[in-house]
Amino acid sequence: MKIGLALGSGAARGFAHVGILKAFEEVGLQPYAITGSSMGALIGGIYASGYPIKNIEDFILNLDFSVFKNFVDFKLSRAGIVDGKKIEDFLESIVENREISELKIKFACVATDSLTGLEVIFNKGDIIKAIRSSISFPGVFIPVYHEGMFLIDGGVKNPVPVDLLPSDCDIKIAVNVGPFVIKDKLIKKYFINKQQSQKKNINESFNSMIKQLFKLNNSEEIKYPNMLETLVQTIAIMQESIYEYKIKGLKNIIEIKPDLDDYKLTDFTKAKEIVEIGYKEGIKIIKEAGLG
Repeated sequence: MKIGLALGSGAARGFAHVGILKAFEEVGLQPYAITGSSMGALIGGIYASGYPIKNIEDFILNLDFSVFKNFVDFKLSRAGIVDGKKIEDFLESIVENREISELKIKFACVATDSLTGLEVIFNKGDIIKAIRSSISFPGVFIPVYHEGMFLIDGGVKNPVPVDLLPSDCDIKIAVNVGPFVIKDKLIKKYFINKQQSQKKNINESFNSMIKQLFKLNNSEEIKYPNMLETLVQTIAIMQESIYEYKIKGLKNIIEIKPDLDDYKLTDFTKAKEIVEIGYKEGIKIIKEAGLG
């Protein structure tokens, strides 16, 4: 059976991909093809190159704040703040400058041309350049210059590239690790609680009610979402729209959405919990789809 896995973008939340691959290996399933975007490209590309999932898991479970020293090379530049050379060196030590066409598992990943907005597909050529391009989160990583293009994160254009899986796959699985739009949570935080608080204050005394009615500067009463919440929500809205558009015309797709609502894009030190969530999701989909 030819199984195709599309591993989505999601920064630290993408560690769930490791758990899913681990679950598959335990029942003797190896993907026929993997496509990836951003973190999905990083994990998928390393795995497709033949690097054992156990080694990938051990590495990320031992991540701590030294990751910034070992893998993040800060550079003052108008194009970004992380050069990315340390990431490339790390990838070279694992995948050994292999061509994508040489990989044991069919592999493709996506990046985005920041000038034209075009989706750039890497299904051949240098795997290190392909992965480095796909993980280039805008404003953080300096873009990759490639064939006249400045390439940034694949999640900007195609967060879960299930449409790039080979047509001869018997089963196509889309793994969407978010971030997901959390409208209910934010509405409760910024409106329901505020309304309940106002109601309580008004009921306390006639004076407080008058104060509320005649308060001139109402803007002081507005509690705004913080910058990080706004950024993550913006990314989630954008990626959700793109994903829904991409998957709309596809048939026979199994969709996986691990329960990662409690985890942020930056929760790299919570790898153990995130991998476990992915593992349980992998076991669940193996049973439901009759793959085991």
